[in-house]
Amino acid sequence: MPVTVKEYGPEVQYVTTDHPLDDIFYLLKRDGAVFVRNFVSIEDVDQAYADVKDRLDEAPEWNGTFYPKATARAPAMIARSETFTRTQLMHPIYQAVCDHFLTTRSWNWWGTERKESVSKPYVTSCTALRIGPGAEAQPLHRDDYINHNYLEELSEWHDEPSKRRETAVGLMVAATKVTRQNGGTQFIPRSHLWGSDRKTPPNVDDCVHSELEKGDALIMLSSLVHGGGTNSTKDDYRLMFATFSVRGHLRQEENQYLSVPPEMVKKYDRETQKYIGYFISDPSCGYVNELDPIYTLYPEELKDVRPGF
Repeated sequence: MPVTVKEYGPEVQYVTTDHPLDDIFYLLKRDGAVFVRNFVSIEDVDQAYADVKDRLDEAPEWNGTFYPKATARAPAMIARSETFTRTQLMHPIYQAVCDHFLTTRSWNWWGTERKESVSKPYVTSCTALRIGPGAEAQPLHRDDYINHNYLEELSEWHDEPSKRRETAVGLMVAATKVTRQNGGTQFIPRSHLWGSDRKTPPNVDDCVHSELEKGDALIMLSSLVHGGGTNSTKDDYRLMFATFSVRGHLRQEENQYLSVPPEMVKKYDRETQKYIGYFISDPSCGYVNELDPIYTLYPEELKDVRPGF
């Protein structure tokens, strides 16, 4: 059955952090994106920027087509900023959205027993982006191309057949005011329902543009057609934090095990450590020496632990 119709206008919605989660889920299913006001405090955004400013100031010029050359980047944000990790990656709303859209459940026979496996999502990439004047717009694209995702055309979201549709969920947090003029992310609402076999490319004239205050966020499904906009200003730098999470049985885009040194991982709580990737994706993906990888961080707990899944 289709999702329940809510009393919302047709435009992409702005909500607040105390908005009902079920409504946020509904809006993402309907439009592929939702804006959240005051997602992170100004103080925490400023601290996260302070943590990575030196890297942004020294970032090498991008040698490729994915980012414009006027974009400075600070990858490996989990290693660079505890504030970012605590207030953005592990934000309760983002975690709830990822859990809702990216938890994978499957059933298989194990002899005469029908067993359920539940794989939880984890982080795939975390990057700060500072887009300078003159930066050209990105080509419109879907982020789930990274996961080789193939989609059927839909007229609307249906929970049961659509529950495995998404491979990743993105979070964009504004660290400056974001406008159409300074290159706010542009996207085509409801393009997450499009099939992969469309014969014509997306049209930028169909896009809406992100308009955000510092601390606001854009949450979007990775199947949404989008791209960074053109920064047509003379002196306005747009700063964004881009975070993505993926289904637990898929490979990370940014290798967090090498990007985040173990001594840094150990500074975080266990929930965050697992979200970085120190967990077994049920039933048995990701083990180390036949054990949960969390024990590489806590070898002192191995005394009574035996291999087994």
